[in-house]
Amino acid sequence: MNMMGIAIGATGLILLLLFGWMLVISMRQRRQEIERRQREISYRKAMERNRKQEREERVRKAEAGDISMILYLAKEEERTNLRKAMLWYQKAAYLDSVTGMYGIIRISDKMKEDIVLRQQAKYWRTAVAAIEGDLQAKYDTAEALFYGRGVDQNTDKAYRFMEEAAKLQYIPAMLFLGDWFIADNNPEPSPETSFQWYLQATKFKSNEGRMKLGLSYIRGNGVEADFMRGCYWLERAGEKGYTPAMLKAGESWLEHSRQGKFIAYIWLFLAGQLGNDEARMLRDKVSLTISVDTVVGLQSLAKPMLKRIRENKVGKHALIKSLNRLYKRELDYLAYDIAPPVTEIDAMQDVLEAEAGAEDVDTATLQLFDEPDNPGEPLTVTDEADNQVAKLDFSHSAMDQPQR
Repeated sequence: MNMMGIAIGATGLILLLLFGWMLVISMRQRRQEIERRQREISYRKAMERNRKQEREERVRKAEAGDISMILYLAKEEERTNLRKAMLWYQKAAYLDSVTGMYGIIRISDKMKEDIVLRQQAKYWRTAVAAIEGDLQAKYDTAEALFYGRGVDQNTDKAYRFMEEAAKLQYIPAMLFLGDWFIADNNPEPSPETSFQWYLQATKFKSNEGRMKLGLSYIRGNGVEADFMRGCYWLERAGEKGYTPAMLKAGESWLEHSRQGKFIAYIWLFLAGQLGNDEARMLRDKVSLTISVDTVVGLQSLAKPMLKRIRENKVGKHALIKSLNRLYKRELDYLAYDIAPPVTEIDAMQDVLEAEAGAEDVDTATLQLFDEPDNPGEPLTVTDEADNQVAKLDFSHSAMDQPQR
């Protein structure tokens, strides 16, 4: 009995000790689990903190202009937030990153309902072509930057693009820069620089350049005023059928000397017949200040010129020489001319013009007029001229009718 009691007591003690041991193990495991969880939480917090620090560092670098970091952030945002991605791509694009520009275009294509984005995408497509060397794209990009079309206005960057195109002999860019340096909204105008760009355009045979160079001489913009030299360049452009230059030549001669209005009428008549409405209206006003006979005679003189212009057969200085002979003008076209950059094609063309245009206005036409002792007096029309223009009815502006 005692042995049985001792065995039972021993067994109970063992069970008690086993329970206590298991309890201790359980508490230890629980404590270890808690510690493990705490370590995981601490690790996640540390990782989150590190990621946050890394992102802040990336953002800091991106905002400082690091292109690779900007593009990294843009690509990350493109997965979840197109608007934020667009902001980063725009930042890269403004730093002349072609990848950034393509990013804007790609997102804009995904968000076609946004009109503003479509306008921006149009600009950036042009900018990509400009960076790749397209001169027209350089010009369009610069113009958009000057005026803020589809992009933030940036005149400094616009000037850089426009100057690049101009130095690559793109005439519209030369003319734009010439206009820009005398524009009212230019914070640093320079008439001298404007004149030089017009001169460059003129050297490349731009009729608009010739006209603006002539106006610079007449107005004294960036160069010493020289009326005759200015009129020379207006008439050089007019010889090529450029009606805005004809109009300006007419306006310039109109108030210059007594004979000026006769020369003005001829240029205004030519421009009007070629479709310039402003020149036609001014010509009609001038016709009211001179006799009908003189108007008829001036038209008879101008019609052969008009025919040659329409047929593109006017040689260099042909009309200028004709007007010089008729009005005894001191317009020294040989002294005023400049030598443009000559290519073989240009040289051949000049030879052909010289051969074809030596006498563009027939001598017989000049002889329709009795050459007055005083070139400022109205011209007297001969019977031959009367016969040629007897059918004209000025009361109905028949002068505006197309040539048959």
